[in-house]
Amino acid sequence: MYLNKKISDLDAFIFARYRIVHGIRIAVAFVSTLFITSYFALPERSWILITLFVVIGPISYLGNVLPRAWHRVLGTVIGAVSGILGLAVSQHSMFLMYLWCSIVIFLSGYFALGKRPYVGILIGITLAVTVGSSNTHIDVAVWRGLDVTLGCIIAVLFCLIHPQRAFIHWRLRTANTLTSFSKIYHLSYSPNILEKPSLEPYQNIITKEMTLINTLISPSVKETKLKRQLLDAINNQLRNLLNTIGLLNHSYWSDRESHLNMLWSKSLNSCQKQIEQELKDLAYLVEKGEVRGGLNVAGIDEITQELKNNIAELGGEESNIYGYVWLNLKLMEDLADLKRLLILALNLSHKQ
Repeated sequence: MYLNKKISDLDAFIFARYRIVHGIRIAVAFVSTLFITSYFALPERSWILITLFVVIGPISYLGNVLPRAWHRVLGTVIGAVSGILGLAVSQHSMFLMYLWCSIVIFLSGYFALGKRPYVGILIGITLAVTVGSSNTHIDVAVWRGLDVTLGCIIAVLFCLIHPQRAFIHWRLRTANTLTSFSKIYHLSYSPNILEKPSLEPYQNIITKEMTLINTLISPSVKETKLKRQLLDAINNQLRNLLNTIGLLNHSYWSDRESHLNMLWSKSLNSCQKQIEQELKDLAYLVEKGEVRGGLNVAGIDEITQELKNNIAELGGEESNIYGYVWLNLKLMEDLADLKRLLILALNLSHKQ
């Protein structure tokens, strides 16, 4: 997939209603499969429908469906083969059949606590269904294995019809979070606010949003082959920005005289507007895949020197002014780091 492809209006519309789209996809897939399997009267066809729902029911992203389908097939095939061998052994010795089942279940439990727990669980489930049924014919076990495989294939095919990609959802949620950052940052320094604003409700909403972003990292990595450390670093940087904005709000309003003098500082106001614009530019970068505007190191150095020269002219508690200026400069540096990370994630480094 093209990592820096502009997110279309259609994609934005679909992902804004991804739960509805997911429900429609499952309904169409289930009814279509039910009609086809009933028409051809496939044996044990209920397993196709069960597998279809199990694979795509709880998840909608292609990056999750593909490995889940593979694990489903792998666990079912191993479990079915183990069950068939158990049935064959039972024709000669029930004791050996019980011994064989105990070994397979032991391995199933062992691997269920490993890297692929779904495979281990399915081995045990399929073995239990195969050897525990009153109708213990080998052809039944074979058909169940084939039906599960067919159900996985159908699930993947339906997911490939305008697939919902976790990376696109990650980009949209990250862009929305950056836009929210620009709004609460503006609220913290707005000259139209007469009293210290409470940012906690907005911070709680953004924290929940970042928690959802974190759940999209694993499927995004599988879809894009990006390193997980890169997306984790972006998420951590977003959390740092949120904390810094909270500290800025507290520092800006901690002392009345300092606040009034900082309010009328042209250089500080210029710094604040640049930060707010940079947050909007980063949101644009994530959603549109294009770099727009931006802060540069030289600009940061000039603003730093200008603010330091003006601190002596600002009345009020000097520590509050120094703290607020330092936090703004730290925020500008963090935004520059975040921009570099986003450029790498969107594969835009070759355009810089």
